[in-house]
Amino acid sequence: MKEPPGVSIIVVNYNNERFLTSAIDSALGQNHPHCEVIVVDDCSTDNSRAVIARYGDRIRIALNEQNEGQTAALNTAWPLARYPVLIFLDSDDVLLPHAAATVASRWTASTVKTQSPLVTINKEGRQIGHVAPKYPPSLDTATLRRALLRTGGCLVSPSSGNACSRALLEAITSDGGFDLENPREMWMDLILECNAPFYGEVVTIYEPLACYRIHESNDNMLNSIEKARFEKMYQYFTNRLDYFAGRCRVWNVAFDQAAARNRSVWGLECRLVADKLASSGNPPEDPVWRTLVRAIKACIDSELPVSNRIARAAWLVGVAVSPRAVAIWLIKLRFVVTERPEWLEPVLRTIVNITGWRG
Repeated sequence: MKEPPGVSIIVVNYNNERFLTSAIDSALGQNHPHCEVIVVDDCSTDNSRAVIARYGDRIRIALNEQNEGQTAALNTAWPLARYPVLIFLDSDDVLLPHAAATVASRWTASTVKTQSPLVTINKEGRQIGHVAPKYPPSLDTATLRRALLRTGGCLVSPSSGNACSRALLEAITSDGGFDLENPREMWMDLILECNAPFYGEVVTIYEPLACYRIHESNDNMLNSIEKARFEKMYQYFTNRLDYFAGRCRVWNVAFDQAAARNRSVWGLECRLVADKLASSGNPPEDPVWRTLVRAIKACIDSELPVSNRIARAAWLVGVAVSPRAVAIWLIKLRFVVTERPEWLEPVLRTIVNITGWRG
């Protein structure tokens, strides 16, 4: 039998001194026989570099002398990798011991990316009973590609839930996919999401291989329900649409960016919440009801199971028409996993398994 490929784990860090040791230790603790660990520090101002130095020759180190953001930092590090499969690990996350071996065992000649759900942990590293994303059964590359062309996005994991091929990164580089006007506006997982299904096969692994840590310094403000969080999420959505439209022009693939904006339930959810949370002294450009109408139409026209469409439409209506206190409770239920009742997680998993879609 052919030996599974080697895996290079690249830990990307900026000012995460308090979590960095856990991340590096989890990378070094893999049970795959052919692994290496590269740590790239994006010009941290805390004590991160002293933490990194303690590992000596157990890891390879890339030290950036200027802070340029996650994507630029990873583009500094991945060309150093010795192995064909790469895992990008955020320095506040941790890999489970079998992550590299599992990815390698599922890798084929046509694979360019794997994705798997993540177990959510708190800042102390304790699991809080939440696993995401909840991938539908039999999710394949064709479905991901169709979703991208329809809505500008597809169901993917955050950074630490992905592995990709060095060949994919080289291909993206060669045709300008990393030529970004502002690299800080595009995270590496969004770049892989937009590109991978058009270069080869994306394999979805249904068991969690990493843990995603929620803490007060998350870039995505995951414990917040401030308007700024949802404006930021909507801006990420807009940036991804712009980027994907540019990639489609390179590939000569038809993509209607305006239609995708109106088909994305996720994007419209973020827009509606941001508008609902706007203060009376600073109202949104469009009234909430107008965004609600667009979002309901997107739900109706989506390729999600009927039960999912009904639930999301009901949530949207509830947020839009409820008094502020009720709307905030609904927003927390949807977007702040630490606020959810314990019974909700197993119910959601069961619904996804029963109503799984292929589109």
